[in-house]
Amino acid sequence: MSDTPIADRLLAIFDTLPAQHRVVARWLLDRADDVALLSMREQAKRIGVPPATMTRLAQRLGYNGFDELKEVYVTSLRERSDHFADRAERLLQHRALDGDVALTSDLLAGLAGHLKLLSGPETLAAIAKAADIVVERDRLFCIGARSSFAGAHLGAYLLSLIGERTVLVDGAGAVGLDALRDIGPGDALLALTIAPYTRITVEAVAFARERGASIIAITDSTVSPITRQATATIIVPISTPSFLQTVAPALIVVECIAALVAARRGKKAVSAIAAAEAHLERFGSYYTHKTSKGQTS
Repeated sequence: MSDTPIADRLLAIFDTLPAQHRVVARWLLDRADDVALLSMREQAKRIGVPPATMTRLAQRLGYNGFDELKEVYVTSLRERSDHFADRAERLLQHRALDGDVALTSDLLAGLAGHLKLLSGPETLAAIAKAADIVVERDRLFCIGARSSFAGAHLGAYLLSLIGERTVLVDGAGAVGLDALRDIGPGDALLALTIAPYTRITVEAVAFARERGASIIAITDSTVSPITRQATATIIVPISTPSFLQTVAPALIVVECIAALVAARRGKKAVSAIAAAEAHLERFGSYYTHKTSKGQTS
């Protein structure tokens, strides 16, 4: 996360910034470590803006230039003494390995770092708030498109097992948003989307908010289009050494919400799980030696 005063100022003026300045602002909000560690020219190259744009935004924030702004991030990074040790360890691991093993190792190290970020006090508080919303509302609608669909499906499934009234807003038959027809103040919408943000999810959040529903947003940035309307926002890291974005942190957050809801429901959740297991057993949903008896290979 960016230096807090800078982040607050950026969020306050974000919608009024020119397009290229918004690109830089998003970088400052989401990639604080890179702001501290990379040169201004390298940062400008990575986000596709002229270096002068970096300078102009820094000046708009009250700094003489980008180097002065960057120093705030450098100071913040130095205060986190374990950060450099972690990076150095990963660097040594990378030097000792090569090829597929190196890439896999970097991917796993990155995910381990993401788990540390999820353990921060702000994220833990947001997850707890999301669980409270689920418990307090009558129904929970879950939506996520493309790579985020897995998280929405997982949330609807896990929470239904512990007795929550869940509705998965999917796109089968192109009638996905029809499920939101009667959403209202007594309901909540769990929405997942990461950049590039899916239109259907953004529109679903706007519609649900118009109807008075509470919004649980799981997304990758404080300036994501679904955060402004959210009752609870959980920011998940998505970067990896690969060209792919990771959805693993979002899945973990969903599992944490489900676990907290189960703990809050207590015996009611236990009874619901027992009923779900009996139902699954009735239809032979899972493989057992008994169900496979008599089958030939």
